[in-house]
Amino acid sequence: MSSQALHWAAPELAWIFASVVVLIILVVAHAQWKARITRRLGDIPLIHRMTSDVSRTMQWTRWGLIVVAITLLCTAVLRPQYGMREAELQNRGIDVVIALDMSKSMLVRDVAPNRLQAAIVELNEVLDRLSGGRVALVPFAGTAFTQTPLTTDLDAVRAYLDALRVEDMPVGGTRVGQAIRHVIRIFEQVDEDRESEDEDDDNPLDQPAASHFRAIILVSDGEDHDEDALEAARLAKEQNIRIYTVGIGRQNSSAPIPVVSTEGAQVGWVTSEENTPLFSDLNVALLRDIADQSDGSSYIYGEDDVAEALSTALDALEKQEYEHHYESLREDRFQFLLIPAFLLLLLEAVLPDRRRRRRRLLR
Repeated sequence: MSSQALHWAAPELAWIFASVVVLIILVVAHAQWKARITRRLGDIPLIHRMTSDVSRTMQWTRWGLIVVAITLLCTAVLRPQYGMREAELQNRGIDVVIALDMSKSMLVRDVAPNRLQAAIVELNEVLDRLSGGRVALVPFAGTAFTQTPLTTDLDAVRAYLDALRVEDMPVGGTRVGQAIRHVIRIFEQVDEDRESEDEDDDNPLDQPAASHFRAIILVSDGEDHDEDALEAARLAKEQNIRIYTVGIGRQNSSAPIPVVSTEGAQVGWVTSEENTPLFSDLNVALLRDIADQSDGSSYIYGEDDVAEALSTALDALEKQEYEHHYESLREDRFQFLLIPAFLLLLLEAVLPDRRRRRRRLLR
C-alpha cells in the first residue's frame, strides 16, 4: 500500500461523469438547433452579415471552458488523495464482546465436562491469543447483561468468565436476538461517550478510541426462544459488527437437560408440563445464519479448532481496522481541482462572445 500512489476515496461516485457527457450532448444539440433555425430563415449571407460581430470561436471557447470546469468538479467529487499526513498510527486492536449463553441447556454433558465449561475453557484460550484491543463479557439467557464493560484488562475478564454460573441468571430461556441487541447498545454507548469526550477538551480521562470494526463472539448451543436473532444480526452488520458464532454441543444427538444444585451436583432433569425430560439439540443452522447475516464466520466446538480459527478471524479484522486508519491519514487533493475549476468558470463569465468593432476615423 504505497503512500505515493494516487488514490480515490469515493470511486463509487464515478457515475457523476455522466453529467459531463450529458452537457456535451446538450451543447452539440444546441449548436445543431441554431443551425437549423438559421437555414429556415432563408437568406444565409444576409444573416451572416447581420451577426458578423458574433465570434463563433469565442462561443465554442466559452462552452469548452464550462465542460472542462465541470469535468474538474466531477473529478474532485471522487476525492483524489496523494501522500500522507503525519500522525502516530498504532495497531490498537479491535473491540470484542463475548456473548456467552448461560441457559440451562448449556449444562448438557454431550461434551466434557459440559457445554458451559467447555465454552469457558475455549474462550480463555481465545483471550490468551488476543494481541490487543478491548474485550467485554455479556452473559445471556432469557435476558442479557454486561458482566464486564469493554476493557484492556483481560485478567479481569478471565476472572469473571470463570466465576459464571447458570444458577445466577435472573431469567431462564434463551433469547439470542436480545443478546445481540444488548451488545450493539454497548458499542453505541461507547461511541456516544467518545463524542462527549471529544467535545469536552478539559476531560482528564484518556480512554482508548473505539474501533471502526467490532466483533461479537457468540457462544451458544443455538437454542432460541424468539425469532429476532437474524434481524439483530442484520442490524449488527449495518454498524460494522461481525458476529463469530461458536456452536457448543454434539450434532444430531439430543441430550437431556440436567438440573444442578448450588453445589454443582446433578439432582434431576428439566421436565416439561407433562413431566417428561426436555432434550437439547445443537442448532447449527441458526448459528450459521447469524454469522452469514453479519459477514462473520461460524465454528463448531469439537469439529473446528475454535481458538485458532477465531484468532485468525480477529487478526484479519484487526488488519482491516489498521487499513481503515491508514486510509484516514491520506491527504485529500481535491482542492487542487476546485481552484482551476472556479477560475475557468470565472474566465467563461468575463469572456465576450462578440468581436470588437473597428472605428473608422472621419476626416
